[in-house]
Amino acid sequence: MQIGKKIFCALALTGLMGVYSLAEEINILAAASLKYVLEDIKKEYLKTHKKDKIQVSYISSGKAYAQIENGSPTHLFIAADTSYPQKVYEKKLSSQKPVNYAKGKLVLFSANADFKANTIDVLTNEKITHIAIPNPKVAPYGRAAEEFLKSQKLDKKLKNKLSVGDSIGQATSYVLQGASEIGFSALSMVIKDKKTPNLTYTLIDEKTYKPINQALIIPEYGKDSQLAKDFAAFLLESKAQAIFKDYGYDTPDK
Repeated sequence: MQIGKKIFCALALTGLMGVYSLAEEINILAAASLKYVLEDIKKEYLKTHKKDKIQVSYISSGKAYAQIENGSPTHLFIAADTSYPQKVYEKKLSSQKPVNYAKGKLVLFSANADFKANTIDVLTNEKITHIAIPNPKVAPYGRAAEEFLKSQKLDKKLKNKLSVGDSIGQATSYVLQGASEIGFSALSMVIKDKKTPNLTYTLIDEKTYKPINQALIIPEYGKDSQLAKDFAAFLLESKAQAIFKDYGYDTPDK
């Protein structure tokens, strides 16, 4: 019996060592528009992966792509569009094709009691001097906002009022901090904001900009990471998809 107990303990210890050795830490580059929803999804995932660690840096998708191209140690790239993950694949920075995980929505919003963003008509208010917009060159939601303004023939009229942020996070901050009276953001950035007084927003007609399908991809650096693969798969599963939906995302186009 004593020998049996010793063998059992040895096996148990070996098993525990195996669990510890399997614990991983990964670095993720994610679109700034995912700042709130992805943190909730990460918490849900880590409930059953308590030993693992997931570090996320939130920046514009264009800048994230540039970092990966320059050799950034990134295990997983979660973008706000499909073009940047596709570039990662086409540049042979990943052997796996990108996968769509959600479709985002553009909003016009305000935190200024004098300029309620209940409709897009607020854009033509002559008293507004600053309109925040993510940089269209690197931020997919900025590109969508630019497409919307062109569709309404407002791009030239409002050009001098646009305050361009490096990312959607910075553009959103311009409005929340009062530097801009109104601005463009992702629905996911404002839909659950209960702390900002006087917050109002309106959804932009999705027919006025190209669909914001969002994709993820595992760069070469993360190809051997089981945690990166598992977390990427989790983003496509029902639990994560329900959280995406709660933040206003739609199922992506195939």
